Amino acid sequence: MNQLKELAEKYGSPLYVFDSDAVKKRIAGIKKVLPENTVLCYAIKANPFLVEPLKDEDLLFEVCSPGELSICEKAGLSPDKIVFSGVCKTAEDVERAYKLKVKTITLESSLHCKYLLDAVKKLPVHSQEVILRLTSGNQFGMSSEDIDACIQEIKKEPSVKIRGIHYFTGTQKKQKKIQEETVFIQDYCSSLKEKHSIDFSQIEYGPGLSYEYFSDTDQSENFSEVQFFADQIKTSPWTFVIELGRYIASCCGTYITKIMDVKKDGDSTYVIIDGGINHINYYGQMMGMKNPKVIQIKESSEIQNSTDSTPCTICGSLCTTADVVLRKLELSAPEYGDLLAFKDIGAYSITEGIYLFLSHPLPAVVLKQNSVFTLLRNHKETFIINSKDSR
Repeated sequence: MNQLKELAEKYGSPLYVFDSDAVKKRIAGIKKVLPENTVLCYAIKANPFLVEPLKDEDLLFEVCSPGELSICEKAGLSPDKIVFSGVCKTAEDVERAYKLKVKTITLESSLHCKYLLDAVKKLPVHSQEVILRLTSGNQFGMSSEDIDACIQEIKKEPSVKIRGIHYFTGTQKKQKKIQEETVFIQDYCSSLKEKHSIDFSQIEYGPGLSYEYFSDTDQSENFSEVQFFADQIKTSPWTFVIELGRYIASCCGTYITKIMDVKKDGDSTYVIIDGGINHINYYGQMMGMKNPKVIQIKESSEIQNSTDSTPCTICGSLCTTADVVLRKLELSAPEYGDLLAFKDIGAYSITEGIYLFLSHPLPAVVLKQNSVFTLLRNHKETFIINSKDSR
């Protein structure tokens, strides 16, 4: 706790602290459970700040936008580790990925297929792997009929190789859903190979493994969900490329925010923090009704060991009644200057927050690597984005 307090004093609050050693340990634990017929792929949308510290790991990296591709380039990630996905690609996006020689380009529509085949005709030719995304009944991917048509077009271009089929339906899934999907996608791929007489061996699948945010126990070494999934595919003839984001990154993050005010209204105690729902996002939490793991770090050392506690409603700095982070969080004599450290916040809070609302500064970002703390991003003002450009 003293270390977190020192970081807040040095860099200011609110701030995120990401532990690359913890996420590498998490990855090693996942790999130990997965069978040999799997390849692990990190979905960088969960936390792009982990790309650089993980770039030398034996991983693929799923990228879903031109901006994320730029993050990978800036981090020095080898293109042969990149799977370039995304539902909204332009012809220029596909050309860029092709010129970079990324390992795999995901085709999510017939238009994406056309973009790639046009790029092959226009640019110096090299071998390019693709995966075709099958829809699960939403805007992502293609119908089976469109996939059939794309395969016929790709067959005419020998430099483009179909690596497999991509299938993803959502996150935090129940085990029964995962079991049903793994059976379905294997059956579909087998029939597709036979129908088109093509040779591919991989299924890129996002199992959406559930991560338990609201448990009192440490989840960093809980691999029960990935073990269940591994049991479903361990005898499969297919190679599964497993896309994981939340399940990899959640455990590595801590968010530190400072108590700015404490108010009482009858039996209710309201604690105002300098962060809020614009920075804190736990999947499955509704208006603070569920409590994740939170550590209180006292400003005053005299009452550091107080055993008295008060149930508090934790509210953020936004001018909206929706900014309720937690309800009934037990705090010991909360006061201005105390810190609250939110655990298991390594995935999505850094990217999914409503950061521009009310023009508060962006939190700082600190990376812990080999026990050394490095500032990756200082607090950044957002009023510049929310106002007219200077001329």
